[in-house]
Amino acid sequence: MVLMKQYTVKKVCIYNKRKIHSRSHALRGNESYKKGNKMKKIEAIIKPFKLEDVKEALVEAGIEGMTVSEVKGYGRQQGHSELYRGAEYVVEFIPKIKIEIVVSSEEYMNKAIEAIKSAAKTGKIGDGKIFVSDIDKTVRIRTDEEDAEAL
Repeated sequence: MVLMKQYTVKKVCIYNKRKIHSRSHALRGNESYKKGNKMKKIEAIIKPFKLEDVKEALVEAGIEGMTVSEVKGYGRQQGHSELYRGAEYVVEFIPKIKIEIVVSSEEYMNKAIEAIKSAAKTGKIGDGKIFVSDIDKTVRIRTDEEDAEAL
C-alpha cells in the first residue's frame, strides 16, 4: 500500500482599487535553496483580462504567493486611439497588470515563467513582458525568518 500526502490549497484574495494580493499555501521547494540556489524575483506585465488564467496556472505549477498591482504604461505600441461618442481619444498609457513573485530556486523560476508565458499569451501586440532578478535577502517581519523560510 502506498501512502500519499495530500496538500490543500487555501486561497485568500483581498481586492482594492490599486493593489490585489493573493496568497496560496502549497509546496515551497526550500530544499533546493539550501543547495546554493539564489532566490529569484519574477515580475510580469500582462493584459488585465489574463490575470485569472495566470493565477490558476501559477497555482497549478506550485507557486504559492503573488502580489498583483494595476499599472499603466506603453511599449513599442506607444498607446492607441479609441472612439468614444464620435470623438477620437488617444490613450497613451495602456492599463496592465503587474505580477510579482519571489521563488526559492531556479526550478520554481522556470515553472513560473512557463506558467505565465502559456497563460498570458494571446499572440497579439501587448501580451507583456517577464523580468527576472536575483534576491539577496528576504526577512519575514513577524517571525524574523530569513531567506527561503520567509517565503
